[in-house]
Amino acid sequence: MLFPVLVMVLLAGPQLGLWYFAHDAAEAAAAAGARAGSLDDAPAGAGRSAAEAYLAGLGTGTITDYRVDEARTATSVTVHVVADVPNVIPLPGFVPVVDVAVAQGLERFTTSENP
Repeated sequence: MLFPVLVMVLLAGPQLGLWYFAHDAAEAAAAAGARAGSLDDAPAGAGRSAAEAYLAGLGTGTITDYRVDEARTATSVTVHVVADVPNVIPLPGFVPVVDVAVAQGLERFTTSENP
């Protein structure tokens, strides 16, 4: 009767580690995408492409699936990453997910005549 609870407690550590790593990776990918998308004259989709390239470089063992969206306004770009984390805990319906969004102001150059 105590065995299932013990197994869950023992697997909670690795599950938390996988979630934490996936969160850091998704946040770094979103930040890289926001940086790329905020550059002066960056084409539409540059942030999404940069974030996807970052996540593709991680391999497939740490993040099983991911979705990247980029939203632009006149003054900022936001890159939103949703990543699925590998499931270690055998609970039905338990699907660990990471959801991160990073916003950054668009780069613009000013002069003393045009602030």
